[in-house]
Amino acid sequence: MTLLRMIPNLLSTFRLLLALVFPFCPQSEWIWLVLAGGASDVLDGWIARRWHLESWQGSLLDAVADKLFVLSVLVTFVLSGRFSPWWVPGLIVRDLTVALIALYAFCRREWESFRQMKASISGKLATAGQFLFFATVVLAPAFIDTIFAVAVLFSILAALDYGRRFILALRQRAVEKSI
Repeated sequence: MTLLRMIPNLLSTFRLLLALVFPFCPQSEWIWLVLAGGASDVLDGWIARRWHLESWQGSLLDAVADKLFVLSVLVTFVLSGRFSPWWVPGLIVRDLTVALIALYAFCRREWESFRQMKASISGKLATAGQFLFFATVVLAPAFIDTIFAVAVLFSILAALDYGRRFILALRQRAVEKSI
C-alpha cells in the first residue's frame, strides 16, 4: 500500500520534469510530451480519488505541476512562433484567477476558505481545453482558432466558477465566525 500512496505524487513530479524538459525537446517530440503530461494529470487524480489517497499536499503538488507544465508549453509555443503571446492570457484566465484568490486568501488569513475549494468540473474542462489546444497546435494548426476559442471559453467559465465558490466559502466562514 505504501507504493500505491506515492503514485499520484510521482505522476505529478513526472509532469514537473516534463515541464522542465519541454522547451529543450525537438518539435517532433512535443505531441508525446503533451500526451504524457495530460495522461499523468488524469491518472494522478483518478488514482488518488479511486484509492482515497487525496491530501492537501498532493493537491497542491498536482496544481503546481499543472501550472508549470502549461506555462512551459505556452512559452515554448510562443517563442517558436506557433501563436501570438496575446493569446496566453485568455488561455490562463482560470489559472490567474486561482492564483489571485490564493494570494488574497493568504494576505487576508483566509487560507481555510481557499483550501475548501476542491477541483470542479469547470476546472477540469479548462484543463482539458488547454491540452486540446496544445495538441491542436502540434497536430492540426488549421483548427487552432476554433480550439483556442473553446479553450478560452472553458477557462473563463472556470474562473467565474472558482471566484463564485471562493466568495461563498468566505461568506460561510464569516457566518461561522459570528456564531
